[in-house]
Amino acid sequence: MISPELLRRYPFFGHLTQSQLETLAMIAEEVRFHDDQVVFEEGKPADALYFLLEGSIDLYYTVKEDARKAECKEILVSQINVGEPFGISTLIEPHKLTSSVRSDGDSRVLKFDGQALNAAMKADPALELAITREMAKAAIQRLEATRVLLAAAWS
Repeated sequence: MISPELLRRYPFFGHLTQSQLETLAMIAEEVRFHDDQVVFEEGKPADALYFLLEGSIDLYYTVKEDARKAECKEILVSQINVGEPFGISTLIEPHKLTSSVRSDGDSRVLKFDGQALNAAMKADPALELAITREMAKAAIQRLEATRVLLAAAWS
């Protein structure tokens, strides 16, 4: 459990009531990652939502270099900044991680248990709506950043 006041500091949680903040604080834990530490791997079940408090987190997508060989290459597709969520597949079926994530330097994050978060949102439709809206904003921003990287790679 963390303090609801910690959540209140970030715009992502700005539309939530005190009761909703308390609900989220009850299911969150603070976790630290060291430089180049894997947070989660692409293709695995998504069982937690993360929120970056300090540091930097990199998202990678794995591409097979040669279809005939098992050689793969990780491509940096996005960087998570302080105040942004990641692991959003936890809230979206089929709940499968679509990227690998590593810490870029020492990082401090909040980790929300996926089952508890989904249960809390099911019990409180207003919480679900608020979180879903913020997740959609984050996903659109991440998509736009990825498009910029793709455009730069092609030029």
